[in-house]
Amino acid sequence: MLLQEKKESEKNRNGSIIDSDIWLTVMQDGYDCVFAIDQSSRQCEFFHIGEWMGNVLGDVKTEYGDICKCISFTLIEEEQEAFIDQSHIETVLKEIEENGSYVRTVHVEGETGRIAKNIRIKRLPGESRLLCVCVDISTTLDHDWLTDEFARTGFLEQARHILKELPDDVSCSLVYTNIKGFKAVNELFGNQSGDMVIFQARDMLREWMKPLLLGRLESDHFVILVRDELLSVENMETLSHQTYKEGNKELHFDIRLGIYRITDKNVSISHMIDRAKLAENSIRDDQREMFAFYDDKVRENYVKQRVLLSDMSGALKVGEFEPFYQPVVDTMTGDIVSAEALVRWQHHDMGMVSPGDFIPIFENDGKISMIDHYMINRILDFTKERDKAEKKVVPCAVNLSRIDFYDPYLMEHLMKSFSERKDIPRFIRIEVTESAYADLEKNAMSYLYEMKNLGIQILLDDFGSGMSSLSTLESFMFDIVKLDMGFIRKVGVSKKAEAIIESTIKLSHALGAKVTAEGVETKEQLEFLRTNGCDYIQGYYFYKPVPEKEFAKILDSTDAAIISAAR
Repeated sequence: MLLQEKKESEKNRNGSIIDSDIWLTVMQDGYDCVFAIDQSSRQCEFFHIGEWMGNVLGDVKTEYGDICKCISFTLIEEEQEAFIDQSHIETVLKEIEENGSYVRTVHVEGETGRIAKNIRIKRLPGESRLLCVCVDISTTLDHDWLTDEFARTGFLEQARHILKELPDDVSCSLVYTNIKGFKAVNELFGNQSGDMVIFQARDMLREWMKPLLLGRLESDHFVILVRDELLSVENMETLSHQTYKEGNKELHFDIRLGIYRITDKNVSISHMIDRAKLAENSIRDDQREMFAFYDDKVRENYVKQRVLLSDMSGALKVGEFEPFYQPVVDTMTGDIVSAEALVRWQHHDMGMVSPGDFIPIFENDGKISMIDHYMINRILDFTKERDKAEKKVVPCAVNLSRIDFYDPYLMEHLMKSFSERKDIPRFIRIEVTESAYADLEKNAMSYLYEMKNLGIQILLDDFGSGMSSLSTLESFMFDIVKLDMGFIRKVGVSKKAEAIIESTIKLSHALGAKVTAEGVETKEQLEFLRTNGCDYIQGYYFYKPVPEKEFAKILDSTDAAIISAAR
């Protein structure tokens, strides 16, 4: 007798009483069937049959092979033959012997799309019988565990179904969202507050977009189907700028929106998401609007990015990447005391490609380490050659990406090269941006300490552009702090900025670090920095970044001037 037809309570194997109503409630929550299989006779005893399995079996089947055939008829066409082939009892027993259980996931077409069924067979302890459990796992697969919204697989399936049924006169878009600075929320408030920010973003999307469908892809990224009439500038600007409050703390954050207008419903949902994501990625940090539409320009930029990625390896081999050097001078004397090496790309088709165009692409794709390795070798070759010729040499700084410190091959190679030359501090310095330093973990940090122990000076780049500047200064003994050019540009404009510069110089000196000001372009800026004791100047007021040959000429001319003055 089937369990759902029983009205009386039954004893389980341990002798306790399980009320049948409770049992049925539990089993009906996604359980399609539970039955035992006799290994010898292949006869099955059902303990539970849900609605789907009841429809599958029709007249109740009790032989294992017949049950499998009935199940196969309901599966999507491409899975039917494979299921019959793989569900033979011999296959089941073999997998149980080897793995402890037999597991298969199959799919059926439901009214709202494709449904996933998980079939799991195990041996009953102390018996020759096997226990088979068939469970609907669509909810588990299709829903996000945190927000209970659709996850990627569920969103793709439901979006396909909604667009298929949507009337032609209803225009809609797919929107991809990204919470700008979400990592800072976790760092400042903790992971629990980060979850609350995700909930707030979800609720704001519901309130202002009233989506036809809402899903969370991962982390802080949501995706929605929304009617175009709701994508007003007012709605998007209100949604984009949010404030999270916790006690007396307050954090302002932005929700970026990448929008793909759906003009062709035959485009796959995955491609729509990719295009909306490209639109979101096109939003610059200095851009006021936090939303962007996918268009031909976004597509062209994406194509350009893919071309640059594919051309990178070949460009390294033929020498299209060139180091440019920007001299750094002593603030009081104007003498060149060092330089920063900056990579430039003379592309064979595109001409000179801006570092702002290719460096972020290589960083996102994990290929920036190849460029940094190349640059370090070029700098060492240049400085060693000049040193051998007894010409003027100044140490050249190269910026290491956060990704570099997580590349053991690169870092071990660099440390080996550095440790083999006692004069290496004369040739090279290492720069790390404040944001990159903040991301370094203990193991990655060890490389910085090792370099410093070799006498290599470590520079903190873009100081003041990050969120934890003071704690950054306290946590590592940097040799030189480079003031972010954003502050320097405000000299003569903002008294607050000037006060911050003055205080930072004093603080850095108190901690034993020198200070370099980046982006100095005017005499007013120079005089202010001289008055306040800034050590070094880097900027167009003295020198622009120049190719290697031109930099060599500059060094030779200053060297000749020094020799002449000495005479």
